[in-house]
Amino acid sequence: MPYIEHRYGRTHYQTRGSKRSSGLPIVCLHGGPGGHSRYMTDLFQLSDERRVFLYDQIGGGRSSATKPKRWTIPAFVAELTLLVNAWGLEQFHLFGGSWGTTLALEYYLSGRKSARKSGRNNQRVASLLFQSPMFSTSDWEKDANKLIRGLPATERKIIRYCHEIGATDSKVYKDAMTAYYAKHVCRNKAKAKRSAQTKNPNGNKIYEYMWGVSEFHATGTLKNYSNVRSLRHIKCPTLFVCGEYDEAQPATARRYARAVPSAQFIQIENASHAILAEKPKQLVKTIRSFLARIERDS
Repeated sequence: MPYIEHRYGRTHYQTRGSKRSSGLPIVCLHGGPGGHSRYMTDLFQLSDERRVFLYDQIGGGRSSATKPKRWTIPAFVAELTLLVNAWGLEQFHLFGGSWGTTLALEYYLSGRKSARKSGRNNQRVASLLFQSPMFSTSDWEKDANKLIRGLPATERKIIRYCHEIGATDSKVYKDAMTAYYAKHVCRNKAKAKRSAQTKNPNGNKIYEYMWGVSEFHATGTLKNYSNVRSLRHIKCPTLFVCGEYDEAQPATARRYARAVPSAQFIQIENASHAILAEKPKQLVKTIRSFLARIERDS
């Protein structure tokens, strides 16, 4: 399996497509933090028109384990910069899902800042594709609380009580999590079960350290994260995508899209957060159409 060695460790990656393809490459960022790219391979369908890059962010998946001092946004941005340089990409599209949208935004802003400092227009990102975005932990939790109110009374009480007394390691809390996840994280039972059974011990530690024990309750280092104000600084074509039942609520993503000049929003019907697991054809078609349009118009 291909790896890239760098100062943070060793990053596992996969790529498909020809360097002679007419379309610009696309780099794809998985969720988490601490996740992996094992179930993103449907995005390789795009490789008939361009090179597609997937990788396991350092510390998780098949990449080397790291220590807590590396479990930061700047470290993940720096890793992506090292990979882009190693791949020799002058310009590319950047796709992120869930936490991957946070990383994509921060990488883009970092490149914009570097361009200003150098006095050159050397922004490498040709477009941004945000699937189920997380740009504000406060917004995320507000949306989660709305969705929790749609659960049965028993689950609502369990979640509230376990948060109050710190019993988030209890079986009843985990059962309530499962009920929430089945509605708003992944509605495909078989794929949800396969994902839950995938071993990712160090990645799970990163997730808990940076986010928390559940999708709807942030207690980690990202608990006060917000960068919605920076969306207005995005100057490249941008696509927002959400599932109809997404924990990243479509209404919130639409609001984010309105903050970005000329951004487009698309909702995937009958999908939740794991759109690529539930509706891969629709998501790939949506991405393909967006990229074709902006490359045609550029």
